[in-house]
Amino acid sequence: MMQRFKNLKFRLLATLGTVLFALFYGFGYIVVHSLESSYQQTSEATLFAVLKDIKHDFNLDPVKEIIFNDNKQEFNMPILYAQVIAYDSLSNTPTIIQRSNDLKERTLKIEPNIIQQIFERPNEIVFSTMSDSILTHQKIYIGTLLLTQNEDQILFLQCAMPYDKHTPQVKEMTSTLWVGLSSLLIIILVLASILISKSLQNVQKVTNTAKEISTQDLHSTIPQTHIAYEIDDLIATFNTLLNELQNAYAQVKQFGQNASHELKTPLTIIQGEVDIGLRKERTIEEYQRILQKVAKEVSTLHAVIEKILFLSSTTKNDLKNHFSEVYLDEVLLDAIEEKRPLSEQKNLTLHVNTLEAVSVLGNAALLKIAIANLIDNAIKYTTTPATIEIALFPHELQIKDEGLGIKEEELAHIFEQFYRGNTSKQSTQGSGLGLAIVKNILDLHDFGITVHSQEGVGTQILITF
Repeated sequence: MMQRFKNLKFRLLATLGTVLFALFYGFGYIVVHSLESSYQQTSEATLFAVLKDIKHDFNLDPVKEIIFNDNKQEFNMPILYAQVIAYDSLSNTPTIIQRSNDLKERTLKIEPNIIQQIFERPNEIVFSTMSDSILTHQKIYIGTLLLTQNEDQILFLQCAMPYDKHTPQVKEMTSTLWVGLSSLLIIILVLASILISKSLQNVQKVTNTAKEISTQDLHSTIPQTHIAYEIDDLIATFNTLLNELQNAYAQVKQFGQNASHELKTPLTIIQGEVDIGLRKERTIEEYQRILQKVAKEVSTLHAVIEKILFLSSTTKNDLKNHFSEVYLDEVLLDAIEEKRPLSEQKNLTLHVNTLEAVSVLGNAALLKIAIANLIDNAIKYTTTPATIEIALFPHELQIKDEGLGIKEEELAHIFEQFYRGNTSKQSTQGSGLGLAIVKNILDLHDFGITVHSQEGVGTQILITF
């Protein structure tokens, strides 16, 4: 049973059924109550007319006997219970002095509280009800009116008629409402069940499709239903997330493969050098050469591992939360001074054409790493004595070299992790992570980077912010 209550379809139908039943029951109750009130008002209006007519005739001729049958026929009443009561004020004893034929030998009740109300409002009619199974199985609706009053005696006129608020018309209306509204409720619930089932089928299809998606199926998406906007919006959101996850998975997979290759090469060299050194006794110079080769490869491994850790551990939101105002011109000068010894070794000149004061919101250490990497690349791929032009404008940083340049087909891949073009593989050593780190840092700061290059002429890098 508890499992059924956890079912979404059952809960929706139960809630809808409860709400509709309450609304329909309330509507039916209002209709029936309105009919009952209307019937009661009609009965009161009839008794009011009869009582006023009889009193009018009595006031014209108090001695004349009241003919109740005449009033009965005048107002077209099937049954009229009527009586005149003389109430002795001294003995407080009521005496019936005249009855209608329909009343037979029975008596209409007149309670003390009714008499009290009449004394308080002598010109008004007081209505009450009573039961008498000998006269009728229905209730009797009574109207009591003061006829006349003197010192010793008070005359009351009472007229009544069979009354049942559950008249055949009301009973028929009640039955019609129960049948009609119950049928309408069932029809609505059946239609709602079909619509809910249809909607949940689409949700189930989405769930089944999502279950079938695996890491091997990187281009799968969940099709739109075109039935419910909410479901299609959920599917679109899920597809967007899925696309991001698929791209991230592809990058991680490629990253792992490239990292494995980049780490395997120096490890293989180290293993080879160690094996050579262990085969036989060697001279001190030979051991020094082997150790120097191993140390060089260990340094390469260390650099690659540090860059891999940087790319995999930095979180954009955490770093952005600690951004502050950075003077980019000072960061640029620090990066230039850091790379100046390397440029002088290769007989290259780092020339700053323009240097304007520029402040941005960011992380100074990371921006220095990015700029230093770009200057380092310009130095690496410039082989002849030349000048590297650097210019800082309010919204742009330019770094231009006269180096080897980059082939047009390689430009689209230079920011990929571990990617190295054929020219760079032949001319310099590296891990292929430098520009990936640069792109990562610039993206973190929402900076743009554009590379213009021509093989054999040089490269120009534009950073916009």
